[in-house]
Amino acid sequence: FGFAAHRSPRVMRRLLLLAALAVFGLAAGAESPICHDTFPMPSASARPEVACRLVIVRHIVKCAGTTMRGVWERLSLATLDWHTQSVFPAPMHHCFFGAMKRRREVITKYLACATGSLSQRVQAAIEYHVSTDGSTILAADLRLLHSVPRAPSQHRVVVIALVREPRSWFASVYRYQLVYRYKRVDMKEYVLRAQSPQLGHLLGGSGFLTNRSAGWTRHDKGLPEMHPYEGRFVRPEFPNAQAVLAAFDVLGTMAKFSEAVFLTCHLTGLPSCPHFARQWESQATSAKPGKMAPVKKDVPKGPWPFYEEAEVAEILALIETHAGADRWLYELAGDRIRRDIEALEPTVASALSAYARRQDSLIADKVITGETACQALRVWNSTAERGCRFGLTAEGRAVQQATQIPPGSTVWDAE
Repeated sequence: FGFAAHRSPRVMRRLLLLAALAVFGLAAGAESPICHDTFPMPSASARPEVACRLVIVRHIVKCAGTTMRGVWERLSLATLDWHTQSVFPAPMHHCFFGAMKRRREVITKYLACATGSLSQRVQAAIEYHVSTDGSTILAADLRLLHSVPRAPSQHRVVVIALVREPRSWFASVYRYQLVYRYKRVDMKEYVLRAQSPQLGHLLGGSGFLTNRSAGWTRHDKGLPEMHPYEGRFVRPEFPNAQAVLAAFDVLGTMAKFSEAVFLTCHLTGLPSCPHFARQWESQATSAKPGKMAPVKKDVPKGPWPFYEEAEVAEILALIETHAGADRWLYELAGDRIRRDIEALEPTVASALSAYARRQDSLIADKVITGETACQALRVWNSTAERGCRFGLTAEGRAVQQATQIPPGSTVWDAE
Protein backbone atom coordinates (compact mmCIF):
# COMPACT_ATOMS: atom_id res chain seq x y z
CA PHE A 1 0.00 0.00 0.00
CA GLY A 2 1.26 3.50 -0.81
CA PHE A 3 0.75 4.75 2.73
CA ALA A 4 2.46 1.83 4.47
CA ALA A 5 5.87 3.49 4.58
CA HIS A 6 4.44 6.37 6.58
CA ARG A 7 2.84 4.19 9.25
CA SER A 8 4.55 3.16 12.49
CA PRO A 9 5.01 -0.56 13.32
CA ARG A 10 2.33 -0.20 16.02
CA VAL A 11 -0.17 1.22 13.55
CA MET A 12 0.65 -1.46 10.98
CA ARG A 13 0.00 -4.18 13.56
CA ARG A 14 -3.40 -2.63 14.28
CA LEU A 15 -4.25 -2.54 10.59
CA LEU A 16 -3.21 -6.18 10.23
CA LEU A 17 -5.41 -7.02 13.22
CA LEU A 18 -8.42 -5.39 11.55
CA ALA A 19 -7.70 -7.32 8.35
CA ALA A 20 -7.44 -10.59 10.26
CA LEU A 21 -10.70 -9.90 12.08
CA ALA A 22 -12.36 -9.19 8.74
CA VAL A 23 -11.17 -12.56 7.44
CA PHE A 24 -12.53 -14.34 10.49
CA GLY A 25 -15.78 -12.42 10.09
CA LEU A 26 -16.15 -13.55 6.49
CA ALA A 27 -15.44 -17.12 7.49
CA ALA A 28 -18.03 -16.95 10.25
CA GLY A 29 -20.59 -15.34 7.98
CA ALA A 30 -21.22 -18.22 5.60
CA GLU A 31 -24.71 -18.70 7.00
CA SER A 32 -27.51 -16.16 7.07
CA PRO A 33 -28.34 -14.17 9.11
CA ILE A 34 -24.74 -13.19 9.93
CA CYS A 35 -23.68 -12.52 13.49
CA HIS A 36 -21.46 -9.43 13.84
CA ASP A 37 -19.55 -8.40 16.95
CA THR A 38 -18.29 -5.12 15.55
CA PHE A 39 -18.80 -2.58 12.78
CA PRO A 40 -15.78 -1.07 10.95
CA MET A 41 -15.59 2.66 11.56
CA PRO A 42 -14.89 4.98 8.59
CA SER A 43 -11.39 6.35 8.07
CA ALA A 44 -12.60 9.80 9.12
CA SER A 45 -13.27 8.36 12.61
CA ALA A 46 -10.85 5.48 13.15
CA ARG A 47 -7.56 6.37 14.79
CA PRO A 48 -5.66 3.08 15.25
CA GLU A 49 -2.55 4.96 16.34
CA VAL A 50 -4.20 6.21 19.58
CA ALA A 51 -2.63 4.19 22.38
CA CYS A 52 -4.71 5.35 25.35
CA ARG A 53 -8.52 5.32 25.30
CA LEU A 54 -11.01 5.42 28.15
CA VAL A 55 -14.80 5.24 27.89
CA ILE A 56 -16.62 6.26 31.08
CA VAL A 57 -20.23 5.08 31.33
CA ARG A 58 -22.44 6.95 33.79
CA HIS A 59 -25.08 4.33 34.51
CA ILE A 60 -28.39 5.90 35.57
CA VAL A 61 -30.88 3.41 36.99
CA LYS A 62 -33.35 2.05 34.39
CA CYS A 63 -31.71 3.87 31.47
CA ALA A 64 -30.24 0.89 29.56
CA GLY A 65 -27.06 0.92 31.66
CA THR A 66 -26.83 -2.88 31.69
CA THR A 67 -27.19 -2.96 27.91
CA MET A 68 -24.53 -0.26 27.61
CA ARG A 69 -22.25 -2.32 29.85
CA GLY A 70 -22.75 -5.23 27.48
CA VAL A 71 -21.65 -3.13 24.51
CA TRP A 72 -18.14 -2.77 25.90
CA GLU A 73 -17.97 -6.27 27.30
CA ARG A 74 -18.68 -7.61 23.81
CA LEU A 75 -15.78 -5.52 22.52
CA SER A 76 -13.59 -7.06 25.24
CA LEU A 77 -14.39 -10.56 24.02
CA ALA A 78 -14.30 -9.88 20.29
CA THR A 79 -11.00 -7.94 20.11
CA LEU A 80 -7.53 -8.36 21.53
CA ASP A 81 -6.90 -5.04 23.21
CA TRP A 82 -10.07 -3.78 24.91
CA HIS A 83 -10.69 -4.14 28.64
CA THR A 84 -14.00 -3.59 30.42
CA GLN A 85 -14.12 -3.02 34.16
CA SER A 86 -17.56 -2.19 35.45
CA VAL A 87 -18.96 -2.33 38.95
CA PHE A 88 -21.64 -4.94 38.38
CA PRO A 89 -20.34 -6.58 35.20
CA ALA A 90 -22.62 -8.85 33.20
CA PRO A 91 -22.21 -11.76 33.29
CA MET A 92 -22.02 -11.01 37.00
CA HIS A 93 -20.29 -14.17 38.10
CA HIS A 94 -17.22 -13.45 35.96
CA CYS A 95 -15.71 -10.36 37.54
CA PHE A 96 -17.70 -9.07 40.47
CA PHE A 97 -14.62 -9.09 42.68
CA GLY A 98 -12.96 -5.85 43.83
CA ALA A 99 -14.77 -3.74 41.25
CA MET A 100 -14.10 -0.30 42.71
CA LYS A 101 -10.44 -1.11 43.24
CA ARG A 102 -10.18 -2.30 39.63
CA ARG A 103 -11.82 0.87 38.36
CA ARG A 104 -9.18 2.91 40.15
CA GLU A 105 -6.55 0.65 38.60
CA VAL A 106 -7.89 1.43 35.13
CA ILE A 107 -7.74 5.20 35.75
CA THR A 108 -4.21 4.97 37.14
CA LYS A 109 -2.97 3.01 34.15
CA TYR A 110 -4.73 5.27 31.69
CA LEU A 111 -3.07 8.33 33.23
CA ALA A 112 0.31 6.58 33.05
CA CYS A 113 -0.34 5.81 29.38
CA ALA A 114 -1.53 9.34 28.59
CA THR A 115 1.48 10.97 30.23
CA GLY A 116 3.96 8.69 28.46
CA SER A 117 5.21 6.83 31.53
CA LEU A 118 3.71 3.54 30.35
CA SER A 119 4.75 2.01 27.03
CA GLN A 120 1.82 -0.41 26.80
CA ARG A 121 -1.58 0.42 25.36
CA VAL A 122 -4.53 1.13 27.67
CA GLN A 123 -7.92 0.66 25.98
CA ALA A 124 -10.75 0.36 28.48
CA ALA A 125 -14.30 1.12 29.60
CA ILE A 126 -15.33 1.74 33.19
CA GLU A 127 -18.76 2.24 34.71
CA TYR A 128 -20.08 4.43 37.49
CA HIS A 129 -23.37 3.15 38.82
CA VAL A 130 -25.73 5.02 41.14
CA SER A 131 -24.99 5.21 44.88
CA THR A 132 -24.36 1.49 45.37
CA ASP A 133 -20.82 1.51 43.98
CA GLY A 134 -19.24 4.70 45.28
CA SER A 135 -19.85 6.65 42.09
CA THR A 136 -19.79 9.90 44.07
CA ILE A 137 -16.11 10.02 43.10
CA LEU A 138 -16.86 10.51 39.39
CA ALA A 139 -16.54 14.31 39.60
CA ALA A 140 -13.13 14.01 41.28
CA ASP A 141 -12.02 11.40 38.76
CA LEU A 142 -13.02 13.65 35.87
CA ARG A 143 -11.01 16.51 37.32
CA LEU A 144 -8.02 14.18 37.58
CA LEU A 145 -8.42 12.89 34.03
CA HIS A 146 -8.90 16.37 32.62
CA SER A 147 -5.70 17.53 34.32
CA VAL A 148 -3.77 15.73 31.59
CA PRO A 149 -3.23 18.04 28.57
CA ARG A 150 -5.63 17.15 25.77
CA ALA A 151 -3.90 15.30 22.95
CA PRO A 152 -6.51 13.50 20.82
CA SER A 153 -3.80 11.97 18.63
CA GLN A 154 -2.39 10.14 21.67
CA HIS A 155 -5.10 9.70 24.29
CA ARG A 156 -8.85 10.16 24.53
CA VAL A 157 -11.46 10.07 27.31
CA VAL A 158 -15.16 9.98 26.42
CA VAL A 159 -17.91 10.25 29.06
CA ILE A 160 -21.37 8.98 28.14
CA ALA A 161 -24.77 8.98 29.87
CA LEU A 162 -28.28 8.10 28.68
CA VAL A 163 -31.61 9.27 30.10
CA ARG A 164 -35.19 8.16 29.62
CA GLU A 165 -38.61 9.71 29.03
CA PRO A 166 -39.93 10.30 32.58
CA ARG A 167 -43.20 8.37 32.32
CA SER A 168 -41.35 5.42 30.81
CA TRP A 169 -38.70 5.65 33.55
CA PHE A 170 -41.21 5.44 36.41
CA ALA A 171 -43.05 2.59 34.68
CA SER A 172 -39.76 0.69 34.30
CA VAL A 173 -38.93 1.14 37.99
CA TYR A 174 -42.36 -0.16 38.91
CA ARG A 175 -42.11 -3.20 36.66
CA TYR A 176 -38.53 -3.96 37.74
CA GLN A 177 -39.62 -4.07 41.37
CA LEU A 178 -42.41 -6.49 40.48
CA VAL A 179 -40.33 -8.80 38.30
CA TYR A 180 -37.00 -8.88 40.10
CA ARG A 181 -37.71 -7.70 43.66
CA TYR A 182 -41.18 -9.23 43.96
CA LYS A 183 -42.57 -6.01 45.46
CA ARG A 184 -45.51 -3.86 44.39
CA VAL A 185 -44.47 -0.26 44.90
CA ASP A 186 -46.93 2.51 45.75
CA MET A 187 -46.05 4.62 42.71
CA LYS A 188 -48.15 7.61 43.75
CA GLU A 189 -46.10 8.03 46.90
CA TYR A 190 -42.87 7.22 45.06
CA VAL A 191 -43.43 9.91 42.42
CA LEU A 192 -44.22 12.47 45.13
CA ARG A 193 -41.03 11.62 47.01
CA ALA A 194 -38.68 10.98 44.08
CA GLN A 195 -39.58 14.12 42.10
CA SER A 196 -36.94 14.09 39.28
CA PRO A 197 -34.70 11.15 40.16
CA GLN A 198 -32.81 10.89 36.86
CA LEU A 199 -31.30 14.35 37.20
CA GLY A 200 -30.73 13.64 40.89
CA HIS A 201 -28.92 10.42 39.98
CA LEU A 202 -26.86 12.09 37.29
CA LEU A 203 -25.73 15.01 39.43
CA GLY A 204 -25.84 13.83 43.02
CA GLY A 205 -24.49 10.36 42.40
CA SER A 206 -21.56 11.93 40.58
CA GLY A 207 -20.36 14.14 43.41
CA PHE A 208 -21.52 17.37 41.77
CA LEU A 209 -23.76 18.25 44.74
CA THR A 210 -22.61 19.76 48.02
CA ASN A 211 -24.74 17.58 50.30
CA ARG A 212 -27.79 15.37 50.45
CA SER A 213 -31.30 15.94 51.63
CA ALA A 214 -33.33 13.53 53.72
CA GLY A 215 -35.06 12.40 50.53
CA TRP A 216 -31.87 10.64 49.42
CA THR A 217 -32.10 7.90 51.99
CA ARG A 218 -34.10 4.72 52.02
CA HIS A 219 -37.10 4.75 54.31
CA ASP A 220 -39.33 2.19 55.95
CA LYS A 221 -42.14 2.22 53.39
CA GLY A 222 -40.49 -0.25 51.03
CA LEU A 223 -39.94 2.25 48.22
CA PRO A 224 -36.93 1.99 45.90
CA GLU A 225 -33.92 4.15 46.65
CA MET A 226 -34.28 7.68 45.33
CA HIS A 227 -32.21 10.77 44.68
CA PRO A 228 -34.60 13.70 44.14
CA TYR A 229 -33.02 16.60 42.28
CA GLU A 230 -32.86 19.75 44.37
CA GLY A 231 -31.16 22.59 42.52
CA ARG A 232 -29.95 24.39 45.63
CA PHE A 233 -27.47 21.58 46.27
CA VAL A 234 -25.43 22.11 43.08
CA ARG A 235 -21.80 23.01 43.88
CA PRO A 236 -20.88 26.71 43.60
CA GLU A 237 -18.39 26.10 40.77
CA PHE A 238 -21.29 25.07 38.53
CA PRO A 239 -23.78 27.92 37.93
CA ASN A 240 -26.53 25.49 36.97
CA ALA A 241 -27.28 21.88 36.05
CA GLN A 242 -26.59 22.49 32.37
CA ALA A 243 -23.01 23.49 33.20
CA VAL A 244 -22.54 20.12 34.93
CA LEU A 245 -23.99 18.24 31.96
CA ALA A 246 -21.38 19.84 29.71
CA ALA A 247 -18.89 17.43 31.29
CA PHE A 248 -20.54 14.60 29.35
CA ASP A 249 -19.21 14.14 25.82
CA VAL A 250 -22.23 12.05 24.80
CA LEU A 251 -25.55 12.79 26.47
CA GLY A 252 -28.38 10.97 24.76
CA THR A 253 -31.67 9.18 25.22
CA MET A 254 -32.56 5.51 25.22
CA ALA A 255 -34.45 6.08 21.98
CA LYS A 256 -31.10 6.97 20.37
CA PHE A 257 -29.10 4.16 21.95
CA SER A 258 -27.36 3.00 18.75
CA GLU A 259 -26.52 6.57 17.84
CA ALA A 260 -25.03 7.19 21.29
CA VAL A 261 -22.83 4.09 21.02
CA PHE A 262 -21.65 5.11 17.55
CA LEU A 263 -20.88 8.66 18.67
CA THR A 264 -18.82 7.27 21.54
CA CYS A 265 -16.85 5.08 19.13
CA HIS A 266 -16.38 8.09 16.83
CA LEU A 267 -15.10 10.37 19.59
CA THR A 268 -12.86 7.64 20.97
CA GLY A 269 -11.37 7.00 17.53
CA LEU A 270 -12.05 3.27 17.69
CA PRO A 271 -11.26 1.31 14.52
CA SER A 272 -14.43 -0.74 15.07
CA CYS A 273 -17.62 -0.17 17.05
CA PRO A 274 -19.32 -2.98 18.99
CA HIS A 275 -22.77 -4.32 18.28
CA PHE A 276 -24.94 -5.36 21.21
CA ALA A 277 -27.86 -7.41 22.43
CA ARG A 278 -30.86 -5.55 23.78
CA GLN A 279 -31.32 -7.72 26.85
CA TRP A 280 -28.94 -9.34 29.31
CA GLU A 281 -29.75 -12.36 31.42
CA SER A 282 -27.95 -11.24 34.57
CA GLN A 283 -29.76 -9.54 37.42
CA ALA A 284 -28.59 -9.51 41.03
CA THR A 285 -30.88 -10.14 43.97
CA SER A 286 -30.76 -7.75 46.91
CA ALA A 287 -30.19 -10.68 49.26
CA LYS A 288 -27.43 -12.32 47.22
CA PRO A 289 -25.44 -9.81 45.18
CA GLY A 290 -23.76 -11.39 42.21
CA LYS A 291 -26.30 -14.21 41.93
CA MET A 292 -28.92 -14.56 39.23
CA ALA A 293 -32.42 -13.49 40.23
CA PRO A 294 -35.20 -15.65 38.79
CA VAL A 295 -37.71 -13.65 36.79
CA LYS A 296 -41.19 -13.57 38.26
CA LYS A 297 -43.20 -15.15 35.46
CA ASP A 298 -46.75 -14.29 36.48
CA VAL A 299 -46.54 -10.50 36.15
CA PRO A 300 -49.01 -9.34 33.46
CA LYS A 301 -47.63 -7.57 30.41
CA GLY A 302 -47.77 -3.81 30.03
CA PRO A 303 -46.16 -0.88 31.83
CA TRP A 304 -48.58 -0.65 34.76
CA PRO A 305 -49.81 -4.15 35.75
CA PHE A 306 -52.25 -4.36 38.69
CA TYR A 307 -53.20 -0.68 38.39
CA GLU A 308 -56.64 0.36 37.18
CA GLU A 309 -56.83 2.76 34.22
CA ALA A 310 -57.95 5.67 36.43
CA GLU A 311 -55.02 5.07 38.80
CA VAL A 312 -52.56 5.02 35.91
CA ALA A 313 -53.92 8.35 34.69
CA GLU A 314 -53.41 9.78 38.18
CA ILE A 315 -49.82 8.50 38.33
CA LEU A 316 -49.00 9.95 34.92
CA ALA A 317 -50.45 13.31 35.97
CA LEU A 318 -48.29 13.27 39.11
CA ILE A 319 -45.20 12.56 36.98
CA GLU A 320 -45.94 15.52 34.71
CA THR A 321 -46.47 17.75 37.76
CA HIS A 322 -43.49 16.70 39.90
CA ALA A 323 -40.83 15.44 37.45
CA GLY A 324 -40.34 18.69 35.57
CA ALA A 325 -36.55 18.63 35.94
CA ASP A 326 -36.41 15.14 34.42
CA ARG A 327 -38.61 16.31 31.54
CA TRP A 328 -36.16 19.19 30.97
CA LEU A 329 -33.22 16.74 31.13
CA TYR A 330 -34.83 14.38 28.62
CA GLU A 331 -35.55 17.16 26.14
CA LEU A 332 -32.04 18.59 26.59
CA ALA A 333 -30.44 15.18 25.96
CA GLY A 334 -32.60 14.60 22.90
CA ASP A 335 -31.63 17.98 21.49
CA ARG A 336 -27.95 17.45 22.21
CA ILE A 337 -27.66 14.09 20.50
CA ARG A 338 -29.67 15.37 17.53
CA ARG A 339 -27.24 18.26 17.10
CA ASP A 340 -24.25 15.94 17.54
CA ILE A 341 -25.55 13.71 14.75
CA GLU A 342 -26.26 16.66 12.46
CA ALA A 343 -22.68 17.91 12.99
CA LEU A 344 -21.11 14.70 11.65
CA GLU A 345 -19.39 14.94 8.30
CA PRO A 346 -21.17 13.07 5.46
CA THR A 347 -19.00 9.94 5.43
CA VAL A 348 -19.34 9.50 9.19
CA ALA A 349 -23.10 10.21 9.09
CA SER A 350 -23.48 7.57 6.37
CA ALA A 351 -21.55 5.08 8.51
CA LEU A 352 -23.82 5.86 11.47
CA SER A 353 -26.88 5.04 9.36
CA ALA A 354 -25.29 1.77 8.22
CA TYR A 355 -24.36 0.85 11.80
CA ALA A 356 -27.90 1.52 13.06
CA ARG A 357 -29.44 -0.50 10.20
CA ARG A 358 -27.19 -3.48 10.89
CA GLN A 359 -27.87 -3.22 14.62
CA ASP A 360 -31.63 -3.19 14.01
CA SER A 361 -31.25 -6.24 11.77
CA LEU A 362 -29.20 -8.13 14.37
CA ILE A 363 -31.83 -7.46 17.01
CA ALA A 364 -34.73 -8.37 14.71
CA ASP A 365 -33.04 -11.61 13.64
CA LYS A 366 -32.02 -12.43 17.24
CA VAL A 367 -28.59 -13.56 16.09
CA ILE A 368 -26.56 -12.06 18.96
CA THR A 369 -26.93 -12.72 22.67
CA GLY A 370 -25.83 -10.67 25.60
CA GLU A 371 -23.13 -12.88 27.01
CA THR A 372 -21.68 -14.64 23.97
CA ALA A 373 -19.47 -13.10 21.30
CA CYS A 374 -20.07 -14.15 17.69
CA GLN A 375 -16.36 -14.76 17.16
CA ALA A 376 -14.75 -14.80 20.58
CA LEU A 377 -11.05 -14.02 20.58
CA ARG A 378 -10.95 -13.90 24.37
CA VAL A 379 -12.76 -15.56 27.26
CA TRP A 380 -13.24 -14.60 30.87
CA ASN A 381 -10.35 -15.56 33.14
CA SER A 382 -11.13 -13.91 36.46
CA THR A 383 -10.36 -14.58 40.09
CA ALA A 384 -11.01 -12.73 43.32
CA GLU A 385 -7.37 -11.67 43.41
CA ARG A 386 -7.02 -10.57 39.79
CA GLY A 387 -10.46 -9.15 39.15
CA CYS A 388 -11.85 -8.96 35.62
CA ARG A 389 -9.30 -10.51 33.25
CA PHE A 390 -9.36 -12.30 29.91
CA GLY A 391 -7.63 -15.24 28.29
CA LEU A 392 -7.18 -15.94 24.59
CA THR A 393 -9.24 -18.49 22.68
CA ALA A 394 -7.67 -20.63 19.94
CA GLU A 395 -8.91 -18.12 17.36
CA GLY A 396 -7.54 -15.30 19.46
CA ARG A 397 -4.12 -16.92 19.53
CA ALA A 398 -4.27 -17.37 15.75
CA VAL A 399 -5.11 -13.70 15.22
CA GLN A 400 -2.37 -12.67 17.63
CA GLN A 401 0.14 -14.79 15.70
CA ALA A 402 -1.09 -13.58 12.30
CA THR A 403 -0.79 -9.93 13.29
CA GLN A 404 2.46 -10.47 15.21
CA ILE A 405 1.15 -8.64 18.24
CA PRO A 406 3.32 -9.90 21.11
CA PRO A 407 1.78 -10.84 24.46
CA GLY A 408 1.70 -7.85 26.80
CA SER A 409 0.99 -5.27 24.10
CA THR A 410 -1.90 -4.20 26.27
CA VAL A 411 -1.29 -3.64 29.94
CA TRP A 412 -3.71 -6.29 31.24
CA ASP A 413 -2.41 -9.04 28.96
CA ALA A 414 0.94 -8.74 30.74
CA GLU A 415 -0.51 -9.68 34.13
